[in-house]
Amino acid sequence: MPDIPIQYESLKAILPYMEPNTRFQISLRMPSISSLESRIPLKIEKLTFSELFTEVNKVSYQLGVHRDYGRNDIPSDVLKVNSRGGSFEDFDQYGVIIYPGVNNVLVGDIDLRRRIQHNDWLITEESEEYLVQQLRILKILLSERLNLEYIEDDETKSAIDGRLNRSNALLETTYREITLNESEEYIQLQIQSIRDRLSAFNNRRNNQNRPYTAWIQFTTRSPRKTIQRVAYNKYLYEAKKTVLTKLIGNRGSNISVKNLKIEIHNQILRFPVGTILNIENLEVLCWNSLAFERFKEVIHPSSLPIQQLKIAINNSTDYFQHNIVREAKSLIIYNDPSENDSWSPILLNLTNRRVCLENENALNPANNYLDLIENWLQQGRPVGTTFCMGVKSEETVKHCLDSRRQRQEVLGSSEKQVQLCIDAVFIFNVSYELIEQRGRLVREDDSKWWLRLKYVFVEDLTVIIHSNLVVSHFVYFNYKSLQMVSPKEN
Repeated sequence: MPDIPIQYESLKAILPYMEPNTRFQISLRMPSISSLESRIPLKIEKLTFSELFTEVNKVSYQLGVHRDYGRNDIPSDVLKVNSRGGSFEDFDQYGVIIYPGVNNVLVGDIDLRRRIQHNDWLITEESEEYLVQQLRILKILLSERLNLEYIEDDETKSAIDGRLNRSNALLETTYREITLNESEEYIQLQIQSIRDRLSAFNNRRNNQNRPYTAWIQFTTRSPRKTIQRVAYNKYLYEAKKTVLTKLIGNRGSNISVKNLKIEIHNQILRFPVGTILNIENLEVLCWNSLAFERFKEVIHPSSLPIQQLKIAINNSTDYFQHNIVREAKSLIIYNDPSENDSWSPILLNLTNRRVCLENENALNPANNYLDLIENWLQQGRPVGTTFCMGVKSEETVKHCLDSRRQRQEVLGSSEKQVQLCIDAVFIFNVSYELIEQRGRLVREDDSKWWLRLKYVFVEDLTVIIHSNLVVSHFVYFNYKSLQMVSPKEN
């Protein structure tokens, strides 16, 4: 049966309902309809920008430099890098790793840098000496694993007398920690990788070209992997800009994105010129106010306030100054468990309706958030405001609740909950519950309990009163009906 071509109007009706990656493939393979496809509104469920890849829904697009040694033997470390999609770093004609785009902001890009990056040191003789030091330490560690005596040779002898010799002890400690649970094969691969990098410096001294042909590899995983290679005639940052423009650039309308995740910070985010996003939820990594302000240029004003913002940061106040952070309806903070500063000063000043601080840090004694609770009692919060803080020890949250039980404002309590009366309309609920780990391995520094603070209407307590709370003698108003309601005693 012969194929029947899809008519223009039919295709125009079908495209809005197609999965975005399918639309990309049709547009790339059929240039005659690319103009039509770009004019149809595009909706994406999840869009992720990473330093290593871009992911649209469940399909990832990755660029790398594939090194082809022809009929010559491929170094084992290069073979492994090639199998993963190629190197994420650029190379000069000698094979020395270079960083041409680190400070090169193209039109449309989002500059997330906090300052000018200085990577020139990485291609100097001092950097070469540092590589020799690393090589020597790894050879020592490998000899220890093999129960062999380490014998100094010409390859690493210069590391003993080098200008950076003073840092040897710290570097050795670092590598011992890194390789502690790794195999001998891992150490050998690291040794080979450093030798390859050192050979590139020798090529530069001897004016010899790199011993391989470089290609730009474009890898798509969906989960089936497809590979395309083109000549290495532009740098990776330029190629990434080209790919993103092909996928989400030159659109006739804004792109709707439900969940946007950006795993890039203190770098330049390559972005198509003129592309505007309508977003609901946002997840970012260590962004300060300047980064949010620059990002604001590519989102439509109707996206604000963000429905849910998740941010991985420490407790510096600079991260919480921008309106995008302060006005997000829900703010999830993934903080460093090893930090040791109190979060209370920051939590006291947050105006978001829902806040979740995922980790308890190393503050000693542990933060029990009594100051935060007292502030809520004195200053009040808009109804529906809910804060959740991760806590490691149940004793900490128990102490937090027990210290509230004797107050005269107490309306009722149970083992894991205390109700505090604010007035005839509002109740302040303090409770705790076990965190669901969902099958993942729990680390020692992980939080085990949620401490939850919530402001509610009096009428919202109906369910609570009929549960296991021990309710004190108290008469309160049903807010909507304005009728007097007296809770039953247990």
